[in-house]
Amino acid sequence: MQLLKKFFSKKNICKGIVGVSFLQNGIAVAISKFTEDNKLTLIHCEYIDAGKLTHQQDKLKELAAQHNLAAYDCHLVLTSDCYRRINVETPLVAENEMIEAIRWKINELIDFPVDKAVIDYYQTPMPVRANSSKMLEVIAGPIDIITEQVERCTKAGLQLKVIDIQETTLRNLAAQLPENERGIALLYLLEHSGTLLIQKAGSIYVSRKFEIGYSKLELEYPFSSESPAANAHSSLALEIQRSLDYVESYYGISPISALAVIPLAENTHNLLDSLSSNLGIAARMIDLSTIVDCDILVDAPTQLLCAPAIGATLRYAIEAA
Repeated sequence: MQLLKKFFSKKNICKGIVGVSFLQNGIAVAISKFTEDNKLTLIHCEYIDAGKLTHQQDKLKELAAQHNLAAYDCHLVLTSDCYRRINVETPLVAENEMIEAIRWKINELIDFPVDKAVIDYYQTPMPVRANSSKMLEVIAGPIDIITEQVERCTKAGLQLKVIDIQETTLRNLAAQLPENERGIALLYLLEHSGTLLIQKAGSIYVSRKFEIGYSKLELEYPFSSESPAANAHSSLALEIQRSLDYVESYYGISPISALAVIPLAENTHNLLDSLSSNLGIAARMIDLSTIVDCDILVDAPTQLLCAPAIGATLRYAIEAA
């Protein structure tokens, strides 16, 4: 899934992929370079902490010059607050009429003018229930927000090729795990929100965002059922369990028996203890440095902020699978 396919024409030579995501107070960047055998290796990853937009722009331009990023394809990853996801029944129209049919369907389901929206979609797996309809996951984002981020990339000298979303870049990471073919859940917790992704063999079955971040869990303290944050821990576990039960019953796949957690900046072990206590499946932290080809070590705080950008550099590997 991509919001703007082949945004610009291809260059004759591409050295690799740079994933970029504009966060609230900085920029997440991951750079992967093609090796001699045409595989991608992560060579640089960092979070550029620069509050003002002008500072961010200057830092990104410096980084682009330092690493010669004009020779790389740029994959821009939108954060989840830049778009809306809507699950709709697949319109019975020709492929070349699909976007306009979707635009009509979601007209009253988004909080910005549909005629000023960039729209794309991906097919969800077919459920096992009788008489179920084929469904689409529709992605709609205000064109002004997306255009502003596009311009920031081009002003920095980046060669934008793909605009992606957080869910599909996290899917790219989950697909690198050994449980990919059987199915795996991936948990990505930020300070004030979280995302649970359930995928199997590269197909997204569920992507659910919830307003429980690591700040509510008070993870600086070991997990205890008597702690003030116990209710938040229970709510998180309930969100995950409901999603797992839904996938099993609605899609008829075997129970998902593994939960992978993208590392927090600190105290990830307390989160794992909580999940193990509240869920009936094994939870483990994944080190992104070990599941992608790397020439570098990426510390936990950087992995937390840059996970979607890293996942964006794996896009071609997923499409080729």
